Amino acid sequence: MRHTLVKPEASPYDGNWTYWSKRRGTYTGTPTRVAKLLKKQKGICPQCKQHFTPEDLIEVDHIIPKSKGGKDTYNNLQALHRHCHDVKSKNDYLYDWHL
Repeated sequence: MRHTLVKPEASPYDGNWTYWSKRRGTYTGTPTRVAKLLKKQKGICPQCKQHFTPEDLIEVDHIIPKSKGGKDTYNNLQALHRHCHDVKSKNDYLYDWHL
């Protein structure tokens, strides 16, 4: 399949930036880094496994914290809901990051 059809009800002006970020990797008002992560994650938060909605507050998280030797690369980044990021960050000290 060469091209994926746009949903008939979708418009770049409808405010559904999650759909367009997954589709094109960019959307007006969405930071490039967040858009790339949303596309990579197929619009799903890896922490709670729920889809992001336009109302959600999204934070970029280091999978392995920088303080534990994690790199600032896309392979070590993930987009999380703000509340999921708080929970993950609170529990980061529980893990042995020297894998």
